[in-house]
Amino acid sequence: MNFLKPTIFLILCLVTLIRSQPSTLTIAGQIFDQHPMYNNNFEPRGGNLRTGLVEKTLSDNKLPKLISSVTTPDSLNDQGRMVTPALFTYFFSTSGKDLSPNSGANVPIGYDIVLNYDTKKGVYVFDNQAFFPIDERGFDTNKFYRNYTDGSKYHNFHFCLKMNTKFTFQGYEVFNFIGDDDVWVFINNKLAVDLGGLHSRESGSVDLTKLGLTKGVTYDFDFYYCERHTTASTIRIETNMQVFCPFEDYCGVCSGDGSTCCNKATTCNDGKKCTIDACPPPNADIKKSGSKITDADIYPYCSHTDVVCDAPDLCTNNACDENTGNCKTTPITCNDQPAKCLLAQKCDPNSGCIYKSKCDGVCDTGACSNGDCVQKTNNTCANELGNNPCMVYSCGKNGCEAKPKCPQNPATPCDVSYCEAGECKIKHLNATECDCGCDRDDLCHKNNCVDNKCVPIPIDGTDDGNECTEDTCVNGEIFHTPINKCSGCMTCNTKTGDCDLSDKKCQDGNECTSNSCQATDTLGLGECTNTTVVCGATNTDKCIQFSCNETTGCSSSAVVCPNEGNCLVGYCDSNKGCLTKPRSCDTGVFCLVGECIEHAGGCVVYEKRCDADNGKCQQGVCVNGTSTEEGRCKSENYDPLPFICKTAAVVSTAVIAGVTVAGAVALGAFIYGGKRGYDYWKDTRNVQFSGSNSNPLYEQNPNGSGVNPLYNDNSTL
Repeated sequence: MNFLKPTIFLILCLVTLIRSQPSTLTIAGQIFDQHPMYNNNFEPRGGNLRTGLVEKTLSDNKLPKLISSVTTPDSLNDQGRMVTPALFTYFFSTSGKDLSPNSGANVPIGYDIVLNYDTKKGVYVFDNQAFFPIDERGFDTNKFYRNYTDGSKYHNFHFCLKMNTKFTFQGYEVFNFIGDDDVWVFINNKLAVDLGGLHSRESGSVDLTKLGLTKGVTYDFDFYYCERHTTASTIRIETNMQVFCPFEDYCGVCSGDGSTCCNKATTCNDGKKCTIDACPPPNADIKKSGSKITDADIYPYCSHTDVVCDAPDLCTNNACDENTGNCKTTPITCNDQPAKCLLAQKCDPNSGCIYKSKCDGVCDTGACSNGDCVQKTNNTCANELGNNPCMVYSCGKNGCEAKPKCPQNPATPCDVSYCEAGECKIKHLNATECDCGCDRDDLCHKNNCVDNKCVPIPIDGTDDGNECTEDTCVNGEIFHTPINKCSGCMTCNTKTGDCDLSDKKCQDGNECTSNSCQATDTLGLGECTNTTVVCGATNTDKCIQFSCNETTGCSSSAVVCPNEGNCLVGYCDSNKGCLTKPRSCDTGVFCLVGECIEHAGGCVVYEKRCDADNGKCQQGVCVNGTSTEEGRCKSENYDPLPFICKTAAVVSTAVIAGVTVAGAVALGAFIYGGKRGYDYWKDTRNVQFSGSNSNPLYEQNPNGSGVNPLYNDNSTL
């Protein structure tokens, strides 16, 4: 409510102000100074009027488009003197290019169009039969191009003007134009006046009541004008349309693009070659430090986007070179990762760096801790070799091995050591049991009596319990030689002696690969198969995206759908994926209209214009809602009423000339609207409308027909 009250107050103030008809009204347009060197569509050979050059519907970016993109002899573009059709887009937009031949380079210049009130026709008029608005400006400040049409006087003949505005249809408007060269007028984004080509003075008129417009609805009104040839430059506009500016860019240009006061190459240059500098969007709310906006005011609102260089694969870096600003590719170097005990092997274009673990020794578990390989413990070997409580397990040079827990002491052959349930015990033998006449023939066996017979047995520790080693003894020295019957990624099973497939041997240290050991036709041989992991292979939700990092593996994140332009917001549907919807600019205030305008950079806010029941005799007034009432539009009679509204009055022409008709037209033609609504309008503009003693727009027709001459005058302007 605190916002609504001051807004309503401003509306009431506005109603008070508009009861006086201003003698002059101004709209800030934008001129693009052109040069024949940079755009050869200017100063071509002479031509004539050529309609049909541009498409009949205006695009969202508010730039007219040529119907054809080619120029051949006697073609449409040739007749319209569009020598290079591709450069047409720079008639009404900034190219941002360097000063090279036919680059389309231009100079944007803000320009105020001042319309004077015509007391005879009751319309606002802009009339200049020698229209040279940017003499000695733009390119001509360096004397690039001069043309003396009369042998002495200089003029800048190469420029284009555009005005992008809106109006609320009252039900009786007209628009008349006369001039040269190209002129295109779009109403409701539809071509209404088509005077293309290089020609002398031509005229065009539009009766808006015949366009199928709906009274009270706000429409776009877009005006485009070019001077392209050094003969003459004329322009005349007559209208009673209540045109207003939906927003001003931060340069103060109505529906401008910010280019008249911001040059991305200078204003927004951050000095870095690997960033893309851009001016703020036209609707940026930039505060001026003085009476005129400066580069210093604008710079904090500039954007600086890092140059993105797409890499062709995971084995190539593609980064911006800070010295040149160009993308530069370099191969990725896969380095060892000591902290993870990984040794770099190669780089796979689809998966990235491939590694090999340095922890592949016979006593390594394959795990790594702080850069050290984790070794097999006695318990590890016990589990590996059977975990017999009467054996002692350890890992040696050939891997896990087992030794008797209770070995026989050779010095006391009659005290036989044995193990029972993990406990060592000794059995004392008598003389007969101890010595049955054994005479050992080598050092690898020990005496053993069975039924008083000598049956020598291998000395203790000959068998290490590992089925993957061959146990031998030479002169009392025991050897455990690995049996090399398994190769590739197969490993020998210490319990069974069989060759087992070992996926662990195929691990490459990259979490984005799936690694497995596959048996081959050759007995005991296995080969590693490494395939790139497809993350989210079974996912059906189109709003979840998956990625893989060689260190952390697969991860998922929500899909971020991009916007399309400034007025279509991206969102994601689980079944359909990325879609767009119109951006909402609702203000929540009845008398403030929020609208997304593509060329403005997004949402803009302007005051709602209300149509009157009888636009010739009444003014439409917007009333904001309160806590108890909804907002509404209402019609108020002009006070005093114009003569055309006093049907019973018989008034002579002489009387008409001396009678005061104050406040006859609400807001008039080409008057500014607010860039940020009433508050902005009030704060940034000292709006003072001068008084008027008469309003010929509503004068009785001197010919006695009772209507204004504008509405039935079919003569040329």
